[in-house]
Amino acid sequence: MIKDTFFSLPRFMNLCRKEMVESWRSNVLRIVLLYGVMTVAMVWNGYFEYRGNYSHTTDPAWSFLLVAFMWGLWVFGCLSASFTMEKMKTKTSRTSTLMTPGTPFEKFFSRWFVFTVVFLVVFLVTYKLADYTRVIIYSLTYPEKDFIAPVDLSHFIGKGKDYYTLCRTGLEFGALIAGYFFVQSLFVLGSTIWPKNSFLKTFVSGTIIVIVYFLVGALMSKMLLNDKLYYSFPGREISNENMMILLIVVCTFFTLFNWILAYFRFKESEIINRM
Repeated sequence: MIKDTFFSLPRFMNLCRKEMVESWRSNVLRIVLLYGVMTVAMVWNGYFEYRGNYSHTTDPAWSFLLVAFMWGLWVFGCLSASFTMEKMKTKTSRTSTLMTPGTPFEKFFSRWFVFTVVFLVVFLVTYKLADYTRVIIYSLTYPEKDFIAPVDLSHFIGKGKDYYTLCRTGLEFGALIAGYFFVQSLFVLGSTIWPKNSFLKTFVSGTIIVIVYFLVGALMSKMLLNDKLYYSFPGREISNENMMILLIVVCTFFTLFNWILAYFRFKESEIINRM
């Protein structure tokens, strides 16, 4: 009998352990796939960066590696989020999940934690392992090139630096991360709506919605501009810093909204599937 009707930390930890132990084969395969894809991309890029007779103060592959980090985070993060409710795909696994001792919040939160928070740790570790693999391969191939080194993740942020940086300010980096969590939360929500083929269905739905909003926005802008109903207010332009802050606030709000909506969608589906 469940005494705590909402959340119990020991029970939550047991659920997290259960999720990782029962799915260890598929999780290991996904980690190997993640490591393999990033290693191939890094080695392939290094082949073109290092084959010339050039000398550099910093590794020329770092600009690609920083961009690849964010692209990999977004793509694999959304893919990981789409697996959040994969155990609801079949009748057997759905029954097993629904009959597991625990509250709906603990079941949802344990899977959200594994596929959102734990994923970030796994992604960072596999990225660094792939990067060290690249360094080892090309350090042995080109021993005379002493600039080959693991990527310095501090190069993500920097303004006025003499080397490539992905974001100029911390606000830009924060907006980028906030955007990532917002997009990932859409795939978490999509996994509660479509347990089967969640990634593909969420991606297609999101693409259609974005296209519709873009077309409507473009049409409205054209109508307003043609009718001269658009007025500019000198001195009231939104600065880049304020725009970044607004973007962070909006993305954070809708991220939390999508996560909460996903929880209630899971809770609703749990009640329906028990009947």
